[in-house]
Amino acid sequence: MLKLICSDVDGTLVPDGGHDLNPEYFTQIRHLKKNGILFAAVSGRSYSSLKKLFAPVIDDILFICDNGARTIYHGNLLSCYTIRRELAMEIVREIEALPGCTTYISAVKDGYVKEGADELYRWLTEGYQLDIKKLKRMPEDLPANDGILSVEMYHPTKAEEIAHQGLYQKWHGHKELQLVCAGKQWMNFTPINADKGIALSEFQNRYGITPGETMAFGDNMNDASMLLRADQSYAIGNARKEIKSLTRFVADTNINDGVLQVLRTVKTNIQ
Repeated sequence: MLKLICSDVDGTLVPDGGHDLNPEYFTQIRHLKKNGILFAAVSGRSYSSLKKLFAPVIDDILFICDNGARTIYHGNLLSCYTIRRELAMEIVREIEALPGCTTYISAVKDGYVKEGADELYRWLTEGYQLDIKKLKRMPEDLPANDGILSVEMYHPTKAEEIAHQGLYQKWHGHKELQLVCAGKQWMNFTPINADKGIALSEFQNRYGITPGETMAFGDNMNDASMLLRADQSYAIGNARKEIKSLTRFVADTNINDGVLQVLRTVKTNIQ
């Protein structure tokens, strides 16, 4: 029996940086809940963005935020993992030295970008609707009392390609970090003990939910570990080929509300 449905957000439910979710999702989520099926938003976004996107059902769903670094359920913090400050600052300095690249830092209290990164600031605040502060110096002006959940390298078109010119080789496999592509614009550094799959597994174990009782949707490499913990795994139609190769099913694209099409089928089956 299905008990948990997990979905990535950007590239899966909405286009990258989108903030308009088809209102029918809220109807479906409420219906699923009445029938004992919990919906989980599992995203690289911070909670400040997700709670706005899912405001009508904020008390009805599970939030796995910042690529698994923070999990929130019914307003309660279930887990929170951070990156050591000195390590985060080293990564930021290397990102800022790369041509055309800049950094977004997701932290417990706020998100941070440097002054002058106007394009990125607008996209984060207007698209993702994140709570962001600008820093005169990055990373020197990062508040010492704000825990760093993730460090994200941004390039408007070629983040993964640029990262593989040295940055990826240095940091991939680090004992304290995970580094994964989250879209053509993003390479994400997160704590080693925090990714979408780990966070999902911790929740499954805590509430006695098996992979056989779990459905999941994703489109990019940071979704892979989550999809592997769901027997009913779906790549969205616009997903990377690597994601399509590891899932059992392929849904329609995010533009065509592929996840919603599947949820309608679930609704039909439990009526």
